[in-house]
Amino acid sequence: MRASYLMSGVATGLRRNASMTIALILSTAIALFFLGGALLINKEIAKTQAAYKDKINVSIYLCTETSKQSPGSNCKQKVTNAERVALEAKLKADPQITDVQYLTEAQATQIAKQRLGEKVVDEAGPGAIPASFTVKLRDLKADYVPVASRYANVAGVEQIQNQDVSLKTMLRLFDTGRVGSFVMFFVVLICALLQMANTIQTAAQQRRNETGIMRLVGASRWMTQLPFVIEAMLAAVVGAILAMVGNWVAKVVFLDGLLGDQVKSRILQPISANDIILAGGVGLIAGVILAAATAWLTLRLYVRL
Repeated sequence: MRASYLMSGVATGLRRNASMTIALILSTAIALFFLGGALLINKEIAKTQAAYKDKINVSIYLCTETSKQSPGSNCKQKVTNAERVALEAKLKADPQITDVQYLTEAQATQIAKQRLGEKVVDEAGPGAIPASFTVKLRDLKADYVPVASRYANVAGVEQIQNQDVSLKTMLRLFDTGRVGSFVMFFVVLICALLQMANTIQTAAQQRRNETGIMRLVGASRWMTQLPFVIEAMLAAVVGAILAMVGNWVAKVVFLDGLLGDQVKSRILQPISANDIILAGGVGLIAGVILAAATAWLTLRLYVRL
């Protein structure tokens, strides 16, 4: 069979079932969009874990003027200079602590504005970001509990927070999004494959006379099935390209737009164009293979040209 004749048959088949082809492309694009989203979220989790590796510290927040109003707070007043100096000396002498850094309220507020955005910090009100000590433990997992219990009731200390817990909470949110995207991918994928099988069956029935003539003049069964397989694969390719564009738009809108401040301050890691292309490439290969397999199985099991 000549290639020009084959592609002419493919083009005719796509035009004849244009509405079903468009629906098939869109459903494939939605399924691959969720697959790409799950892969990109997985990439974001891996980048975040790598960025924070060996950088996780413990924060010891000091009392502010409003701390005594907080439920369960041990603070009776704003930390005094004498209490801060005494605490710093105690931290530096602790054998389980390898490094101590003090952040004034102004420095902590400036950092918070860079990471969270000025609007969020301004809405929190004055004194919402307290002065703190950032300490690095010799062994974060083994030393955190004894260190936290030792300093929790020291005068001037409001709260002790393990940044590892905060990081895990943030990563759990990403992981929930990743699992949700995979679930949506499989649900939409099943719909797309069923629609693809129905489209192939309908197209094959419409062209039964043409394929019958081809068989009479000596064409093999595989040759009569090939145009339908190519049509399904082309629909998957177009759907994969649309899904890649959708992933890029989602990245620009959500990660670069809504979470832009967090990305700029490196709390969240940026997703590059290469990451989107790689995720889209995986979706493209998976979509083409599944489309070809679905078309071939449909023709073998239900149509028998």
